[in-house]
Amino acid sequence: MIQAIVRRCALRLMTQSLDKTPHQDPKLLQFALRDGTQVLLRAVICDDRERIQNGMAALSSESRYFRFFTSATRLSDQQLRYFSEVDQQSHVAWIALDSSDPKHPGLGIARFTRTNEEPTVAEMAFVVIDAYQHRGLGTILLAVLYLMAEARRIQVLRAIVLGENTKVSDWLCSLGAAGSYERGEYRLDLTVHRDRALLPRTPAGENFRRAIEAVQPAIRRMDVSS
Repeated sequence: MIQAIVRRCALRLMTQSLDKTPHQDPKLLQFALRDGTQVLLRAVICDDRERIQNGMAALSSESRYFRFFTSATRLSDQQLRYFSEVDQQSHVAWIALDSSDPKHPGLGIARFTRTNEEPTVAEMAFVVIDAYQHRGLGTILLAVLYLMAEARRIQVLRAIVLGENTKVSDWLCSLGAAGSYERGEYRLDLTVHRDRALLPRTPAGENFRRAIEAVQPAIRRMDVSS
């Protein structure tokens, strides 16, 4: 598997340039946030390491603590490899990019990893830089994960959330997630429903349903299993 990832990374480095016009790249998807801001979405690639590290620096100390459960300001080389060298099958990761900046800095990232013990369960995590929080980007990223999980026959997306991070835990619960609280952490399981009518009729649930419907056509045009 490691050799396959290395070959995939080398191929993408040769064929994919971030300096090209984004709309000409079929692997880049464009969406508007609630305030009309345009963002780009694509699968994480191997040369995103610097972009991910810069995104870490753009987080507040609270956001870093809530996401990584630590006050560290930089990611280690091992962490960067883990976050950027993904197979997009058992470990899926997508990144949001700033479409207005030619360098396309990262705005947020979301991922899930399939658990060995329960192949139909995947642990998910996501983070959005502070300047783009509360604008709908987290909902779009989660919608992408939801569709990717569905395509890979994952039935549950599981999030481990610190007890202090009530905004995220309350948000996930409003989307139908349920779970338990132990030793200062929530374990919240979000069921992946193929029937969208089973999503809760809460304001957050309706927003999430609309995000899935907006993202789904573009995802289906791509080979989500490649």
